[in-house]
Amino acid sequence: QPISLFLSLSLLLLLLLYAKRPPAHLRSAMLQLQAELRDWELWGPLFICMSLAVVLCLESRDDASVVFSIVFLVVWGGSAIVTLNAQLLGARISFFQTVCLLGYCLFPLLLSSALCLLWNSVLNPHLAVALRFASVAVAALWSIIAAGSFLSDSNVPNGKLGLVLYPVALFFLTLAWMILMGFQQQQQSQSQQPAPPPSGDENQQPPLPTPTLEPAVRLLLSLALEK
Repeated sequence: QPISLFLSLSLLLLLLLYAKRPPAHLRSAMLQLQAELRDWELWGPLFICMSLAVVLCLESRDDASVVFSIVFLVVWGGSAIVTLNAQLLGARISFFQTVCLLGYCLFPLLLSSALCLLWNSVLNPHLAVALRFASVAVAALWSIIAAGSFLSDSNVPNGKLGLVLYPVALFFLTLAWMILMGFQQQQQSQSQQPAPPPSGDENQQPPLPTPTLEPAVRLLLSLALEK
């Protein structure tokens, strides 16, 4: 239910961007979804955050614990900072409600990271890079629009809306950059691995003879006996 709620909210927000005067049924649905968001919970955002961290850990097996800690810290610390910034600028929002919304807005980035994991395993490197960049860019834009539209309706004082939305965009762009860099470094490390030696018997060269001192000793003994 929470994820379907977020998807419905995001689709409605995108529709409202293209319609300056949305129909009455869209406005009523939007108001109903905003009313449901007041009943916040953090289990859904926690699940999305941990899923994103696990996906990135799959691409960084050597430093999996470090990557998991960084993603967890950036998600929850960034959400708290964005919310406190909006409250200090005069936005009338609930702290945990906004943290809950920002957590659900990570779902497009989680989806794009799963797609990057799939493309890395089935596509060639050049095509995978292009598709990774496109999917992560679209997901970051989707998350920024969804979260920014909610914060825009929080009675922000005039002239301070840009200061409220700038940390939101920076938060999601930072996570998008972490996703791109994580998959790019893993791909480079895989391409730099040395090729394994051939295992076929036909490619194996015979071992070189080990030099010994026995012939030289025999030669010296024969010369001594002749003298």
